[in-house]
Amino acid sequence: MPVRIACRNVVGALAAPAVLAVTLALGGCVTQPVPHYQASVANQMTLARLPRDARFRVTTGPDPAGIQAQVRSMRYAAPGNGSWSDYLNEAIRTELTTAGHYDANALATLDATLTDVRISDGQAELGGRFVIRRDQSIVYDKALRANAQWDTHFIGMLVAADGLNQASAIFQSLLRQLFDDPEFAAAGRRVANAEAKIQ
Repeated sequence: MPVRIACRNVVGALAAPAVLAVTLALGGCVTQPVPHYQASVANQMTLARLPRDARFRVTTGPDPAGIQAQVRSMRYAAPGNGSWSDYLNEAIRTELTTAGHYDANALATLDATLTDVRISDGQAELGGRFVIRRDQSIVYDKALRANAQWDTHFIGMLVAADGLNQASAIFQSLLRQLFDDPEFAAAGRRVANAEAKIQ
């Protein structure tokens, strides 16, 4: 009897993911919000090299047209109101706040506009334009892109989980492109120097 119970438990454990995968496949499209943004260690290490007085407020534009954020029957949405641009705003503010470079009243503005959001089975692409303004002058203006690829699975539940993780990670990658840019670092120094002169 114990052997039969153990076997039955094993079968049940193995069947659960398959049942969920079939449910996702047959139940129509399911919408899942991505997790709230978390600052990355790599981005924090890069931002730590900026002068202490390099502080920014953050603005973002509207969502781009033609957003694709679906893996099989799972559609991904930004948390809250579902705006990916607002998610980018949250991401930048989270990174800058954690590093001590965010100030809602700062004279320098980091304006970010998403140009492309594509999350599909095994790959993700994200594009954005980043502009830093100080005293009505543009000190940084660049379009950046981040790409990610990963192995896909036969089981729909695993595919959905991978897509969910990558949907958040691709935003970390895009911001790493920004923070690692030597021209961004130079703009940060200009902002810090301007701030130091008025203190």
